[in-house]
Amino acid sequence: MKKNIYSLFLIFATLFFSCSSSKNASNLKPTRNHLAGNWAITNINVDFPGNFKVSQIFDEAPYQDFEGSSWNLIRNGNGSFTLSNGTKENIYWSIYGNGDDAQLQFKKLNGMKPRNVETGYRLMLGPISRETFTAKSIINAGADSTGSITYTFTKK
Repeated sequence: MKKNIYSLFLIFATLFFSCSSSKNASNLKPTRNHLAGNWAITNINVDFPGNFKVSQIFDEAPYQDFEGSSWNLIRNGNGSFTLSNGTKENIYWSIYGNGDDAQLQFKKLNGMKPRNVETGYRLMLGPISRETFTAKSIINAGADSTGSITYTFTKK
């Protein structure tokens, strides 16, 4: 009887630890807790049709200027991003939707309270782990065509 109880305990312990470690590694749910922290954009991948070009993203700067930028996402929704040239923007951020349809949304505050800012940005969230996540902007490229910019965020 003691052997059966011991064996049963080992099986449950193995299942518990194998399930919990896989949740810690990747495929985290898109929540404020999982995205809160200090991040850097370490890679930007663009997919535009033909000769289409984007002059600015987030009404701020060319997308190339965001590579290497630092993002501070605080759990309470406050945050900021700082470009490599030193330009800093305070933002208010949140998660819109959930599951595979979740999006990172943020508003540039420009000295205003979040409730007074009417425009913002949404990026489709890709895989999330404790160390990285991706976010994608869909860009209207005219004539029923779209492009995208995918940002890879890495924990600092």
